[in-house]
Amino acid sequence: MVFTIGSKRISRASAQARAATFPPYEMLGPVASGIAEADSKTRKLERLYHLTHKHAWDGPAVFAELLERHGEPGERMNPEVRAALSRVLTVLMWGELAAWNISADLALEIPDMDAKMAATAQVFDEARHFYVLKDYVTRLGPAPAIGGLPTRLLRKVLQAPTLAQKLVGMQLLFETNAVVMFRRIGQSGVCPILHELLPYFERDESRHVGLGVMYLPRLIERMSRVEAFRTARFQFECTMLLLTSGFTFHEDFERLGMDPRQMAERVSNMQDEIVQQMADAHGSQILRAVLSPKGGVGPYIKDFVHPEQGLARAPEWHQRVHAGITNAARSLDRALA
Repeated sequence: MVFTIGSKRISRASAQARAATFPPYEMLGPVASGIAEADSKTRKLERLYHLTHKHAWDGPAVFAELLERHGEPGERMNPEVRAALSRVLTVLMWGELAAWNISADLALEIPDMDAKMAATAQVFDEARHFYVLKDYVTRLGPAPAIGGLPTRLLRKVLQAPTLAQKLVGMQLLFETNAVVMFRRIGQSGVCPILHELLPYFERDESRHVGLGVMYLPRLIERMSRVEAFRTARFQFECTMLLLTSGFTFHEDFERLGMDPRQMAERVSNMQDEIVQQMADAHGSQILRAVLSPKGGVGPYIKDFVHPEQGLARAPEWHQRVHAGITNAARSLDRALA
């Protein structure tokens, strides 16, 4: 016999099984062994939740106050700089919307109460970031459509089939890139509003990384070899999309006074530090499911994409190959749009 609820069909057996395991006392915490260790981890994740409340800020009020002091975004800004800023911020804006959706998924799907609290707190941060960025971008001018490569990346993480892949995509990739880009745009001096506004974003994003550091290892510990491989492959594929998409923004970064190599190094350092923190706390088995950007061919790729002495001083063959890849990335970006 089955019960029908909306479009779902629930068998009597499954309903009885769920009823038999209710209440889910395991959500209240460990009761047998490892209590001290588990309590320590729980307190760290709960601290993220409480820090979010402690450092919460009123997005509309902060933005309105900055508008009153500095005027409209883009006033007296060079048109080319304004267009570059609009393109970069529009991608970040949609990234915040994706992060809002993903953190909501995590809050709903994560069974551990402490991690669920931290993810729930992040939902409100990401929502605030999206709305404030949207208000800024729309005042700056018509928001351009983003290219096919960043769209493909955002959709890939949004549609990730496992919690681990969502955490890798958002916490290890999205958040680290967002922290660095918010910092560099704020420091660039391109807009006094952003100079004061983006440190709020950066502080929130830096805190968000903690959820992945503390919860992802729990998931990796329970993975089979195949699941670990799929998670590492997912990270690699997302990284390649990020890297390829970056080629299409080089000119925008230069117009905004943002050094792409410096940003790549800071993102790489942040991601490597996160991976090392997880490995130090949980053992090297973590490395079977997550990759460090400083391992393997990572440093060679960075030096090719962002030559230490600048592309203008690179050998002619290097410049030609780089230009070919850039043109191919732009063509792919348009084709996927």
